This record gives sequence, C-alpha cells and structure tokens, in this order.
Amino acid sequence: MRGKTVRNMGGLVLVAAGAAYLYLGVDLSPHQEYREEAAVSAQDTLPAPPSAYGIPLAGFCVDRDHVRSGSTFSALLLPLGISAATIDSLVRLAAPIFDVNRIRAGHPLAFIFPEDSSDTPAYFVYESDPVDHVVFDLRPPYSVRMEKRPVHTEEKSLSVEVTGALWNDLVGAGATPALAAELSKVFAWTVDFYRIQKGDRFTMIYRQKTVDGVPYEDPVLLSVRYEGSSTQEAFLFDSPDSKGGYYDAEGKSLRKAFLQAPLEYSRISSGFSRRRFHPVQKRMKAHLGTDYAAPYGTPIRSTADGVVEKAGYTGGNGNYVKIRHNRTYETQYLHMRKILVKRGQVVKQGQVIGEVGSTGLATGPHVCYRFWKNGKQVDPRREILPSADPLKPADLPAFDQVRDEFLARMDEAESEAKTLSVATF
Repeated sequence: MRGKTVRNMGGLVLVAAGAAYLYLGVDLSPHQEYREEAAVSAQDTLPAPPSAYGIPLAGFCVDRDHVRSGSTFSALLLPLGISAATIDSLVRLAAPIFDVNRIRAGHPLAFIFPEDSSDTPAYFVYESDPVDHVVFDLRPPYSVRMEKRPVHTEEKSLSVEVTGALWNDLVGAGATPALAAELSKVFAWTVDFYRIQKGDRFTMIYRQKTVDGVPYEDPVLLSVRYEGSSTQEAFLFDSPDSKGGYYDAEGKSLRKAFLQAPLEYSRISSGFSRRRFHPVQKRMKAHLGTDYAAPYGTPIRSTADGVVEKAGYTGGNGNYVKIRHNRTYETQYLHMRKILVKRGQVVKQGQVIGEVGSTGLATGPHVCYRFWKNGKQVDPRREILPSADPLKPADLPAFDQVRDEFLARMDEAESEAKTLSVATF
C-alpha cells in the first residue's frame, strides 16, 4: 500500500509466541500444562518517526513485520527483487559483525522502500534483540552496519497492599511479571509466600532498564520491605570484601541453607501431619511431607546444594528424587512427571531437578516435599535453618549508609501509596 508509512507484508507475517521481554507467571489452575513463554516481540508505530534504525525517513516508507518460521536471509530478499549476487555480497559484508544464519523466526524485521513506484526496498533491517539491529543497505555499493537503540535506566518505587492474589496485586499496581518474580527470589529464604494474608504490604525500590519505554532485561530489586505477621527487609549490597547479595537491616545475609519451598509459585494443598486421611488409600495415616499443588510440568527446584542420592520410581512415590545435603539434612521430592537429574549428580540450590506430575499415589499434579534432619522426617516450615555468612565488620559503615538511604525512600513510597489509597477510597 504505497504512501503509508507501514505496509502489510502479507505472507511474511508470523505472530511470535510470547510477551514483550517479560517472564510471564504460571497459571495455577489445575491440570494445565506449564509452558515457558518466548521473549520476542515488536511494536508497530503509526506514523513512523522522522528517522528509524539510524536512517532518515524523508522520501521513504517502512514495512515492519516478523520473520516467518523457516525463512532464511535469501528467502526474505529474493521475492522483493534482490538478486542472488547482491545477497551473496551482503552475506560477505555482514560476516564480520553478523552471521545471517542466526536470523530467527519471530524476530522483528523491516523493509524500507523509496516513496515512488519501486517494489524493491532500499534497506532491510533485522532486530536481533530489543537493542541491537542489523541494517543492510541494498543499494550499490551496498553496506551492512550494526545499530543500537538507547537503553535508559531509572530507579522506581512501589508499595502494594495485598488484597487477594499477591501476583495480581503487584501487576495491578504497575509491577511487571519479571519484578514479581524477582521479589519471590529475594525473599525465597525468609518469607513464606504461602502464609501471606490480606492486608500485608510489600514496598520496594528497584532499577529498571527500558528501550523505547518498554522494560528491557530483568529489573534489579535494590531494597524490599515486607510487613505482615512479621517485618522482613532486604537490601542489595556489594563490596570488594563481601560476596554481595541481599542482607537484612543488621547486615545478616538473607540467603539460608534451604529455600522455603521447592516451587516458585503454587499453593499448599496438604501440610505436614502425624495423622491425615489419605485421599487414595482412604484411611488415616501420617503425612510426613508438604504437598505443593501446581500445573503439570512446573519446574521443581532443589531447595539446597547437595548430591542426588536416589532418582527413580516406586509405586507410592511415583517418580522421585532424594538429595543428601550434608550429614544432617536430606530432602525428597515425589510424584514427578519427569526426573531431570541422575543418581550421584551434584546439584545447586534452586537448580531444576524435575517437573510436577501425578505419578504414584497421587490424585492430581503436585510435589510432595519431604525433609529429614538427623535421619528423622520433620516439618521444614517449622525448622530454624542456618544462614549464610554476615557482612564483614569493615563493610558495615558503607552498608549502613546504603540501608538508611533505602529505608527513607521506602518510607516515602509507602506513605504516598497509603495517602493515594485513602484519597481514592
């Protein structure tokens, strides 16, 4: 369609699976397959700005699209009148900065045409990621260059009162799904997300990169405060004398030997009990584990560093993994759909060791998490678990300064959020 800035490329269109550079949360409805989303998208803007991709657009129009599945560099250019000899020249010119075989389905592309009757484009642009794009000048003497969009970084604050599902409250208040996921990671050792109640509050300061106003890369939480049954605070701090990480207000590391749960997001369907009615065997018996219900395929994480002691199948456990962490602690994960580790394998805290399933004596998809201390099964949610090393004394003055700054900023963010809540009531 000549004369418009953006034209429909017809057969080149492919709707890419995924969302704009965000990690989407898991839907907790039962029996739903877990899938991780792709992270490629494009935004079409009407009309085009005076310049795009470093190209002045006076006298040009732009066709934006996506790479079709199975397309190659030559397959994209040949139908538009670009000769095989020209394509060969472009491939050789691009080689030092970009391998055309790395063109992937779903990535944004653009053809830039002269605003005359020509059906042959003057430029071809391929976006390898939200920042980098390769510009091919299709006119003699031909050239290829890499362009970058500017990346902006800013610090933001957010204070959210829990009214229902925490994930929905955070996203509803303006947090990206990626920020919500980062929050769960920061408090993975200290906050039991399955005990959060209505009226609890999360306040945070975070750093976010953006490209053209769209979030780029995961946000970085600089400080977080949780106010509920207790108050928990986390401050990001790094120094030459420390490993770096998140610390509480006293400079003690939030990292503990064990994560609070083997799943990032789920719900507890059955807790640790010495006497429980078994839903399959239809009788009262001890349930020496904690059941976390989640969709089929949800990743199961090792809650601590260790070595896989067992990885196999029994009639009751289904597919299961047992990990020895040290002389004191062992953990076990039951009813997996798929086991992703082998006996004798060394695993790290947070490493995915399997997928949620319903094998063995199970009525639906969940993981039964079992915890041994000195050979006896105990309730991990009642255990006081060891922490990592605190900050060194030499680092405390610098840490105190960082902490005090973020405490003041979180106080301000919380006050503003509460004032706004009252004003809009």
